[in-house]
Amino acid sequence: MKQINELNKSIKKDIIVENLMISNGVYLLVSHPKVGKSMFAQQLAFSLTTGEDFLGFKVNPSHVLYITTEGDINQLQDRFKLMNLKPNVDKLHIIDIDDIPDFYIRDIERDIHELTFDKEPLFVIIDMFKDIKFDSDYNQNDYQEINNVVFKKFKEICRKYNCTLFVTHHLNKSNGIMGSVGLTADASGIMKLKESKNNYNKLTLDYKGRDFSRLELNLKRNENQTFSVIDENTDDETDYNLLLFIKYAVAKKDFDYTISDILSKTNILLTPTQLGGLIQRNLSLLEKEGLHITSKRTANERLWHCSYEEPSENNE
Repeated sequence: MKQINELNKSIKKDIIVENLMISNGVYLLVSHPKVGKSMFAQQLAFSLTTGEDFLGFKVNPSHVLYITTEGDINQLQDRFKLMNLKPNVDKLHIIDIDDIPDFYIRDIERDIHELTFDKEPLFVIIDMFKDIKFDSDYNQNDYQEINNVVFKKFKEICRKYNCTLFVTHHLNKSNGIMGSVGLTADASGIMKLKESKNNYNKLTLDYKGRDFSRLELNLKRNENQTFSVIDENTDDETDYNLLLFIKYAVAKKDFDYTISDILSKTNILLTPTQLGGLIQRNLSLLEKEGLHITSKRTANERLWHCSYEEPSENNE
């Protein structure tokens, strides 16, 4: 029995990424294929090895062991170059498909042991979960087996070596985490990365964790394939459907319309209520783009008028 004020420094949990992760935890990053999990993980590795903020959050600089099961070190280097990121190479350690043909957890544990002998803290990225082999077979769809085989080993490694595990995994067709609900229940935190249906470069990051409040971030994918949080107070990220409206309005110049008119003549994928709200929330932005919108109610419907003039340089 322990009193709550008895703090064992050997098991003290420190912040790894502000509002997202603490040490000694097991975290999942999940998405559909080709959404950008590996790029996201590499950006995280860059931040942890350099001490740079990650998505605007403070980090605790760490050594990173990056385990890539689907590529090699050359691919990682090419991606870092594309992303214009230069990680601290003294703190970044890589295991790729050229190092070990089969990714057994016992071999990974051996490498973790070697790295944590004199380097702490250690953050371990496993990209991807499906390729990791355990000494015991297990059914990925069985809660009890996921708990007893997978997470029991993951948590043992975290406790034994004072490290944090960050594991990438797939979503299924129903947007659930592939495999047992045990993956959801046993993880310290889950980050779900989803692309917008209408804009490849606009994403959401939905975070649920045990130690922090739920968090949903709107992200954009930049030209160099890095991610950043969209500042809702700036105009640098315009909703795709709003762009369609702007394009239509600029072409028409001066016209009356109803919301149903716009929906029938464009490819905007919103309900009338959603489109009306989108326009109303962005009237200031539309003014800067040269679109001036007024409204009046007739006996049967609300009618809108839009006129366009070239925006002045002062609005840019």
